Amino acid sequence: MTKRQQLKKSVFDIIDSNRPNSIPQHLLISGKEGTGKTCIVEIIASELLSRGFKVTKFLYPHCNVVAADDIINKVDVSNNNNYIIIDDFDKMLQSLPNDEQYRLRAFLFKKNAPMLIATSTELYDGFADYRMPFYDAFRVFHIPELEYEDLEDILPKNEYEALKNDETFLDVLPKLGGNLNYICSLATALQGCNSMDVAIQSVIAQNDRYFRLLFSGLSGMLQRTLYGLAQGGETASSAEVQHLSGLTAANTASGLFRLEKQGIISRVGDKKRNVSYRINDYLLRKWLKKT
Repeated sequence: MTKRQQLKKSVFDIIDSNRPNSIPQHLLISGKEGTGKTCIVEIIASELLSRGFKVTKFLYPHCNVVAADDIINKVDVSNNNNYIIIDDFDKMLQSLPNDEQYRLRAFLFKKNAPMLIATSTELYDGFADYRMPFYDAFRVFHIPELEYEDLEDILPKNEYEALKNDETFLDVLPKLGGNLNYICSLATALQGCNSMDVAIQSVIAQNDRYFRLLFSGLSGMLQRTLYGLAQGGETASSAEVQHLSGLTAANTASGLFRLEKQGIISRVGDKKRNVSYRINDYLLRKWLKKT
């Protein structure tokens, strides 16, 4: 059984163990961008619907949710077999004032309340800070990055059979960081061409808007730092980034520190000396290199 199958089984074990006339155990599935959190909760929602349960779904960007009642009023409270699915719950909470978050928590933490199954990109600080409304509110599951043995479960059968022994594809696979979107898109692109380079450029083109939004959301100094890092090889030292970005040594060090804190880049090698940096997203680096 793959780790993803085990996660789904564990989720349904908890769902099946919830007792009538009790406060339900709410669940949070956390993980990196692109690891398939949305896919898993969609599968869970489909299975719950097939069992005859009521499911209310809220998918990012949650444009119509500005108060707790925007969620509460959509739930059929006359039915005890209710489930609420909220994707990117951490992002939703950031748009809700604390008093609305407390109202939502009060609604969820009473007998016969709907069970909430939510996703979060990594662990939002509000789930670990005892001063915040949703502190200690969930049983948390961390979704693992995709591994080779998961391919049979996530790819269409014809794509899996064509690629399971393709050394070029398997060499690129670890570089994609377990990103479900990238892996599925690349597998599909490879069905229409025989060139890995062409297929990768196709996937980059599909994600162009996402890359532009991410890059444009950074300050000018961080943009120059990230762009400079991308112009090097797979890794680059601080001195190399400084040379390629044209920034001062102080601004380069500050930019690298802030990008690392945001999880966009990471250190490679000894943390005290001979430190290099790399962009965590393989396709983002390729997009920046050709931009």
